[in-house]
Amino acid sequence: MAMLISYIITALFIILWLYAALPKLWGIRYFHEVLKSQAIPRWSIGWIALFLPLTELAAAGLLLFPSTRLIGMSLSLLLMLIFSTYVSGIIFQVYDKYPCPCGGLFTRMGWRKHLKVNLILTLIALGGVMLTLDNFN
Repeated sequence: MAMLISYIITALFIILWLYAALPKLWGIRYFHEVLKSQAIPRWSIGWIALFLPLTELAAAGLLLFPSTRLIGMSLSLLLMLIFSTYVSGIIFQVYDKYPCPCGGLFTRMGWRKHLKVNLILTLIALGGVMLTLDNFN
């Protein structure tokens, strides 16, 4: 049963990272422009516009293979922690700007619902790391 849950979590994050990364890469100019409205340093925009979707693709790719799945799941957990922290900063008014470059389903959510989904995905990623570790033992 644990193996099945592990595979479901792995599939979930492969789909999530492909869903997140591919539109950013296909619309890299648009994504670059959207990042200009974010609460991030302007000098980092070009770097983030390329690095973020490539990192999401890397996470999906690492999850595909049993030998790299732990790294992919750990990267998924790290990304979810970063995204959850960023959304938390928006909710708690840490930043001056509050736009969201999110795509698809996330554009229709309020910030609190967005954070709840992120926290759930973060916990699922943590469970995935733990299950993947168990599979190595």
